[in-house]
Amino acid sequence: MDYITLEKIVKEREKPSRFEHSLGVVEVSEVLARRFRLDVELSRMIGIFHDYNRYMDGDDMLSFCRKRGIAIQKEEEENPMLLHGAVAAWYFPRITNNWNEKAQLAIRHHTLASRDMGVLGAVLYIADYSEKGRRHIDDNDRLVIWGKANLEEMVLDVIRREEEYSYSINREIAKVTLDCKAFLLEGGKFAH
Repeated sequence: MDYITLEKIVKEREKPSRFEHSLGVVEVSEVLARRFRLDVELSRMIGIFHDYNRYMDGDDMLSFCRKRGIAIQKEEEENPMLLHGAVAAWYFPRITNNWNEKAQLAIRHHTLASRDMGVLGAVLYIADYSEKGRRHIDDNDRLVIWGKANLEEMVLDVIRREEEYSYSINREIAKVTLDCKAFLLEGGKFAH
């Protein structure tokens, strides 16, 4: 399946505002993929598909993941809406017939980040956070994030911003996110 076909499938499923967000994620994903010489078409496909299951009921997502043996983080158990990436990662190859494990890992980890998300996951995580429709940051913030030398530095910047926001609302940051941060601070690199 190609990107255009997948975009039509996603458009039929998402509300207009969510679809606009997904298009924004595609736009940033494409720019980052070109910059870092990654698979542009695949980056676009995971960008448009990442929120495919965003409207599924949280309890249904929890049950879906348990039935299929999908690992669930503590924070996802407490807030099952975070599992929309895990569910979308399961559906991605079944809808697109693209069984690329890197694409599945990228979609799976786009909400909380993970040292295992790979370079495609880093692209998606950054794009999801910083696309032009997001109102929690301004254009200057976007330029700061995008201006970093590599994907690892960009992800660290996004995690730092997420930490600041979580602290301001007295919410714990996910262990998997902190693990990703520690991995990157120790010089870890995302797999290609």
